[in-house]
Amino acid sequence: MLERLQFSIPITITIAAPVDVVWDAISDIPSYSSILSSCVSVECQPNTSAVGKGGTVKSSNKSNATNNKSVSKGPLEEQPTRLLGSRWKITRISVLENQTYEAPLTITQHSVTDTSRILTFSTYEMLGSTCSLKLTVEKLDASLLNEDSSTNRSNSNRGSGSNSERRDSAGSASSSTKKPMFEGKEACQLTAIMTMIPYQFFVKLLGVMCCLCLLKWRARIAMECDLEDVTAYCEGKYEEQLNAEKIEEGGGEDNDLGKG
Repeated sequence: MLERLQFSIPITITIAAPVDVVWDAISDIPSYSSILSSCVSVECQPNTSAVGKGGTVKSSNKSNATNNKSVSKGPLEEQPTRLLGSRWKITRISVLENQTYEAPLTITQHSVTDTSRILTFSTYEMLGSTCSLKLTVEKLDASLLNEDSSTNRSNSNRGSGSNSERRDSAGSASSSTKKPMFEGKEACQLTAIMTMIPYQFFVKLLGVMCCLCLLKWRARIAMECDLEDVTAYCEGKYEEQLNAEKIEEGGGEDNDLGKG
């Protein structure tokens, strides 16, 4: 019966960064505690392919997350061997109650093709439901994008209550360097689809309609906050890469002038 109450929440955003940058961010699970403001810690459960035999990866200090992560990237074709089937425990802060909760996750899909890259998480315990989150990254032709980012960034601009200020501040962290947003840059599209089935306990306690509305509201807020954090992180990384390339090009030109 509960399967009949299944619902999905799709959100698609445009990120001014290459596919590789965005894919590196969402597939680097140990670094979630430094990318997502609502993520407190990440722990890879023992005896999973992501860390080898009996290994454990923990990442909880945001400032030292890059030092704690020990899951190497490697070639794209080797990632499924390490990530697919791996189990993780993620501790998050609820953006509504400001309380921490743990979510056990399993990587159930990992796909890399010429046109898209897909990563799917599944869990039996998330916000009073069993759910899966499918993340798809696809390359976009930046020349076809409107320079006005307000109409292209997301189909999820629905600030509400106390969370609107947080979303404004998260967006401002990455907006100061995008005028016009896509000029001379690569861009990609990130689609997140959250599919949920509520617990029978909550359905009986709150009623069908109230339970579904509450779950959809909480899940959408969490997804929007996470996607804004991913956007700010990826666009910041891409800006760093572009600036580094400009510095290298400038240094090369200076050397050529000195030789002349």
